[in-house]
Amino acid sequence: MPDLPVISIQCDWNDALRLPQSKVWISIKYLNINSVHDKITTSINKPDVKIKIHVPENFQLISNSNLSLVLKHVESDLKVAFVAPTKVHDLHQKAILSVCAADNSLTVSSCEGDQLLVWDSRTSETLLDLKGHGGPIYKCRFFPSGLVLISAGADGSCKIWSAQSGINPVTLQGHVMSVADVCIIDRGRNVISVSKDGTAKLWDVGESKCLDDVIKDRGPINCCALTITQDEGTVNNDREIGTANKQLVIGCESGEIVGAHIAKREVTFHKQIGSPCNTCIIIEQTIIVGCADGKIIHLKVEDGEIIKEIHESASPILSMCVLTNGLYMVGRQDGNCAVLSVLDDFNSVRVQLTGSDCDGIRDISFNSKWIFVGCRDTKVRKYDFNQISVHYK
Repeated sequence: MPDLPVISIQCDWNDALRLPQSKVWISIKYLNINSVHDKITTSINKPDVKIKIHVPENFQLISNSNLSLVLKHVESDLKVAFVAPTKVHDLHQKAILSVCAADNSLTVSSCEGDQLLVWDSRTSETLLDLKGHGGPIYKCRFFPSGLVLISAGADGSCKIWSAQSGINPVTLQGHVMSVADVCIIDRGRNVISVSKDGTAKLWDVGESKCLDDVIKDRGPINCCALTITQDEGTVNNDREIGTANKQLVIGCESGEIVGAHIAKREVTFHKQIGSPCNTCIIIEQTIIVGCADGKIIHLKVEDGEIIKEIHESASPILSMCVLTNGLYMVGRQDGNCAVLSVLDDFNSVRVQLTGSDCDGIRDISFNSKWIFVGCRDTKVRKYDFNQISVHYK
C-alpha cells in the first residue's frame, strides 16, 4: 500500500470560508517527514457577489458546501472530504472520556470528573445526572434496548442504570483495579468487563454476580470487542445466555492481542504487536486494533494473523467505531478523526470529521444516522452520516 499523507485543516474552516478575504490553513504531513503548510483563501466574485474559494496549486477543489469541503491532493491522488459538525453539545466541564448514542435520541457521556449524563441529542437537554461512581467513568454504553445503560470506571465497578428513571438496580463488583471497557452479549443478560487488573470477567447482570474469568493474568487490559465464531461451545450454566458461539478479543497495554472462546473459557490465539493496544473493533472476520504508536493493524479473527498495517501518523489512536459497509472511524490524540475502510478499494479516499483544535478524540459512537465524537476539549460533536457515506458510493 503506498504511503498516504495526513491532510489537516483549520478547525473552523466552514465558518471562515463563508467570509470574503479570509484565510484558512491546510497542512500535508507524511509519516516521519515535516509538515508542509499552505493556505486556502477566499475572494468575492463580483458579477454575482458570491464567495470564491482559492486552493493551493497542489490541490484541486472538487466541491464545497456549508458542511463539507472536498479536495484532491494532486501528488498523492488522495481525495479528502472535510466534514463539519451539524451540532456541538457542550454539557461537561471536563474532558470527555466516553460517549454512546442510542437510536431513540438518548445519549450518554462521561468526563474526567465523576460526571455521567444522559441527554437528548436533538436539544442538548440534560435529562439525568447519574451519581454513584467514585471517580472517572471510562466507558458508558447503552444496551440494545436503548433504555438501559452500563458504566464502568476508576472505582473498579460496573453499574447498570435505567436511562429513563436514573435508578441503579445493579452494581457489578469484583475487579481490583479500574475497568477500561465493556462488551454487552446479545440483549444484555450477560456482560463482559476488562480491567487494568488483567482480567476479563463474565457477569450475570440479573444476579449481580461474576460467573467466571474468561481471561486472566494478561497484565493491564485496555479494550475489548465481541464477535461470533462457528466453533460452538457447551454452556452448562443457565445464567449464561448467548455465549456458546461468542469470541472475545482483548487488547493489552503490553501490546498483546488475545482471543478467547467465552463459553469454553479457552484462549484461541495471542499475538504480540509491539505497541500498547488502546482500542479495538471487529468488522466481520477482521479485528482492527488502534495502537499507541499510531499504527492501525488488521488481524484475522480466527487466528490473529496480521493482514495489514496502516501507519500514516505517529499520533496515538485513542478511539475507533464501526460504521456500515466496511467503514470505520479512527480518533487520534492530535484531534484527527478520519474514516477508513477494510476494503482496499477505498484507500484513495479520506473523510475527516473536523472541529477539534488538536484536542484528542476520546470516544466515537454511531447510531446508524449520526456520529457522535467525544473530545478532550469537553465537547461532543454530532455529524450527519450522509455527509460521509456519499463519498464511498
